[in-house]
Amino acid sequence: MSMLKSEIAPKGIEFNSADFVISDKYVTILTVVSYPRSIYVGYLSNLSSMPGVKVVIKHIPVPFSMLSKMLNKQTAALKVNYQDEKDVTIKERIRQDYESLESFIQQLAASQARIFDFQLHVVVMADTKEDLELKKTNVKSYLDAMELRAVPLRFEQEKVLKSILPIFPKQDVEDRIGTIMPSPTMAAMYPYIFDSVKDPGNSVLFGVDFSGGVVLFNQFLYQIRKEHNRNNANMVILGTSGSGKSTAAKLMVRGAIRNGYQIVAIDPEDELREMATAFGGDVIDLGKGGEFGMINPFEILLDADEEEIAQGLGYTVLTKTLQFLKGFMKYYDPSITEDVLNMFSEMVQETYQRFGIDFNTDFSKFESEKYPTFSDVYATIKGKLVTMTDLTQERDIMERLELKIRPFTKELKFYFDGYTTIKPQSDFIVFNIKELMNADVNVRNALFFNVLKYAWSLCLDTRVNTVMYVDEAHVLLSGGNVLGADFLAQIQRRARKYNTGNIIITQQPSDFTPQEVITQGKAIFDNSSYYLVMGLRKQAVEDLSLLIDLNDNEKDAIKRYSQGQGLFVCGSRRMQIDVVVTESELDSFGSGGGL
Repeated sequence: MSMLKSEIAPKGIEFNSADFVISDKYVTILTVVSYPRSIYVGYLSNLSSMPGVKVVIKHIPVPFSMLSKMLNKQTAALKVNYQDEKDVTIKERIRQDYESLESFIQQLAASQARIFDFQLHVVVMADTKEDLELKKTNVKSYLDAMELRAVPLRFEQEKVLKSILPIFPKQDVEDRIGTIMPSPTMAAMYPYIFDSVKDPGNSVLFGVDFSGGVVLFNQFLYQIRKEHNRNNANMVILGTSGSGKSTAAKLMVRGAIRNGYQIVAIDPEDELREMATAFGGDVIDLGKGGEFGMINPFEILLDADEEEIAQGLGYTVLTKTLQFLKGFMKYYDPSITEDVLNMFSEMVQETYQRFGIDFNTDFSKFESEKYPTFSDVYATIKGKLVTMTDLTQERDIMERLELKIRPFTKELKFYFDGYTTIKPQSDFIVFNIKELMNADVNVRNALFFNVLKYAWSLCLDTRVNTVMYVDEAHVLLSGGNVLGADFLAQIQRRARKYNTGNIIITQQPSDFTPQEVITQGKAIFDNSSYYLVMGLRKQAVEDLSLLIDLNDNEKDAIKRYSQGQGLFVCGSRRMQIDVVVTESELDSFGSGGGL
C-alpha cells in the first residue's frame, strides 16, 4: 500500500496566493462566479477541448424554493427596470428578457425539474510560471467571450483543490461559490450533451449539423411554441460573395412558398426572377422606372393597426411619412443641410393640405391618384418663391431647396415623379432594382429606400404570415444615414406585430457599425431571433462581433468556412451547419445566384 501511495502521490505541492506548484507543473484554478443569461446545448464543449485546461463540475441537490425566490426577485427587478428605462432599444431588450424569464418559470413548473447548486472550476496547467500567466490570460479572455466570469480565489487555492477532489470532506469555500440552477440548464452545460434543431410545424430542411443530424427549422415557431430567445421570425444572413448565402436565402423562400406564406422581396441583383416566374409570382422592374413600375414617395402607407387607430394614434401615420421623406432626401443628397430639410418638410405639409390631407385624415379611404407627386411639391416651392420678393435668409433656403427638387421633375421623373402604378397579382412579389444598382449611388440608395417603404406596406396583413426578403441591406445604412437606419430598425421591431418575418441579407456587417448608426445596427440584430453567419473575411468578423456575441473559436471558424457552411444561431442554440439542397431545389432557384 505504501508503495502505491508513493507512486500516485505528487512529488511535492506548494500553494501561493493565486496558484500552486504540483510536482513539476504550475497550476491555477479559476472559479466561475457569474454566468450568461442563457446557454446553448453542449455549452462547455469548446472550453473542455482546449489544451492544458480541465473543466471540473460539481452539483449538489437543493430545494426548489431557493430557485423560486431568486426568480421572483429577478422578475420584479425586470418590471421596475422596464418602467424606468427611457431608451427604446434597451426597453425592448428588457421586455424580451422578462417574457423569456416568465416562459422559463412556466416550463420549470410544468416539468418539475430538480434544482442543483452548480459549481464550475477551470483548471489551467503549464510547464512554467510565464506560460501559466499567458495561458490564464487567454482562458479568461475566452471565458469572457462566453459571458462567464472566472477568478482565482486568492489564498484559497488549497481549499478549492480539496473541494473538487472526492477524497476530502466538504470545504467552507463551497458555500460561497455555487449558483442555483435547474437540471435542464445544468445538463446543457456538459460538453458531451448535444442537440440539433428539430422544430415542429411548417419546418424547412435547412441542412445538417456537425454531428450529421438534420436541421428542421420553423421560422415562425413562436406562433405555436415558446422557446428561449425565439420571440420573432426575423433572420439575418451574412456572408461574402460565393459563401452560399443566396442559396440559403432561397431555401427559406422556397419553404415559405410551400407553406403558403406571402413573400415580398427586394432583389438588387435580379436573382429571384426565374424562381418567381416559375412559381407564378410578380417581378416588378422598378430599376427601369416609367411604365415598368412607379412608387410615389408621397403616398402615405397605413403603418398602424386597428388597435392603434382606435387609440387615436392615426396621426402617427403622417408623422412617420414625413420622417421617411426626410430620410429619402438624405439618401438622395447626404450633404443636404438641416434648414433645407426642414423647409422641405414644411412644403410637403403645405402640398398635402392642398390635397385635403392632414393629421386627422382617414388614409384608409385614399387611392393612389389622390396623393401629390414631386411635380406638385415643386409647384408649391415655385409658388412660394414668387411671393418672396426680398433677399431674405428664407428665400435663400427656398432657392437651395428648389435646386434639390428640380431633378425629380426632370431627369429622375421616370423613377420618382408619378402615381404608384404597382398592382401585384400574386403572393410572391419581387421588386427588381438591378438596372439602377450601377447608377449614381445616391439615386440608387433613394430608390432602394423608397422600395423598402412600399414593400413594408405589403407586409401589414395580420391574417397571413409574410416573409420580407431584403438583399444587400447594408446599402440602407451606408453613409451613416440615421433616418434610414431608424426605419429599418423600426421594421425589425414591428414585424412580429404583423406576423411578418424579415430575412435581411448582407455581406458587409461593417455598414452596421459606424458610430452614427451603431445603435440602430445593434437594434436590427438584437431584434432577430436567428443568424446564419457564413464565410466572412477577418475585418468583417471583427465588425460582426460588435453586433452579436462571438467567441474566439467561432470567429476563427467563420474565417475558414467553405461554401455552404455557416454558424447557425437559433435562439439560444448555436451550431455549425452545412446548408443542404437537393437537385430539384437547386433547379427551382434558377441561374441567378446559388451554389
